[in-house]
Amino acid sequence: MRAAIFQGAKRIDVADVPAGSVGTRDVLLAVEACGVCGSDLASYEHGHYVTTGQVMGHEISARVVAVGRDVRGLEPGVQVAVRPMGTCGVCGYCRAGASNLCGSTQGRSLGYGLPGGFAEEILLSDVEVGRDVVPVEVHVPPTELVWAEPLAVAVHAIGLVTRRPVESLLVVGAGSVGLCVTAAALAMGIDDVVVLEPREHRRDAAAALGTRALAPGDLDPNEAVGGAVDTSGIPQVISNAAERVRPGGTVALLGLGDGRVPWPVGGVQLTGSFAYTDEEFRRAVDLIVSGRVRLGRFVTHRFSLEQTAAALGVATLDETAVKAVVIPEASDADR
Repeated sequence: MRAAIFQGAKRIDVADVPAGSVGTRDVLLAVEACGVCGSDLASYEHGHYVTTGQVMGHEISARVVAVGRDVRGLEPGVQVAVRPMGTCGVCGYCRAGASNLCGSTQGRSLGYGLPGGFAEEILLSDVEVGRDVVPVEVHVPPTELVWAEPLAVAVHAIGLVTRRPVESLLVVGAGSVGLCVTAAALAMGIDDVVVLEPREHRRDAAAALGTRALAPGDLDPNEAVGGAVDTSGIPQVISNAAERVRPGGTVALLGLGDGRVPWPVGGVQLTGSFAYTDEEFRRAVDLIVSGRVRLGRFVTHRFSLEQTAAALGVATLDETAVKAVVIPEASDADR
């Protein structure tokens, strides 16, 4: 089969790789589409999180090709959402229901140790149906289903912010993750969501979800919110968001960043948000399958497998890019 292989910073080779054989507890999947994530961009640009030879990609919609004889509840031809994060299942975090904090995810996860979704096919080992793959009973366009993984990230972040009930939420950033947070918040019952985004086309995308989308300087200086989710990773922006949160509220951090955050307020909690649990991934899939969240319209760029390097580079070349998707069966003309 063909796969896009990381060969070092800003270098992707598309080549034939062994497909492997299906064992008794394995599932072979044909990739319908694989979204490009911000962490993919960091890997492509700088080699973060991956090593040479890695097949990247973890936002995956797929269809079952073959099923091992000991796998129950799955048949060839069924569409599935693929949970890429692998966990050990036995550590204290996993046993406590916080599998997102498992220290063994690196090396066990698709795109990070195991071959990922920038390929024609994926062979999954020791599959648990409902956890590793979630069957979709009603067909969902692959450009919708690829959002399940980042939407699960958003569901987890909102859960942290809403440990106390909140009637309003500030979302900083309207890239693909910010749009997931916005859509999930609305679907989960937060009616007043304000999005801050400097790029006009991204503000338009957030507004299309039915929220208030403002440039950073346009928010009423007297307005306060119950909680906030930051997707920018920019220290001063996080600090500014914290000043908007009422005492007792929480700011959840989703953006990648390593700078020191000025913390100007007391009574407001700051929490990091990482990945998602099994249940949160299933909930994200349900939000998409039920139609309560529809984000496929924000796929701005589509690439064939042979164009994977272009898909990974488009965000830095085209400021109108929101979400790029690799579609293995597409031709170059389908972009």
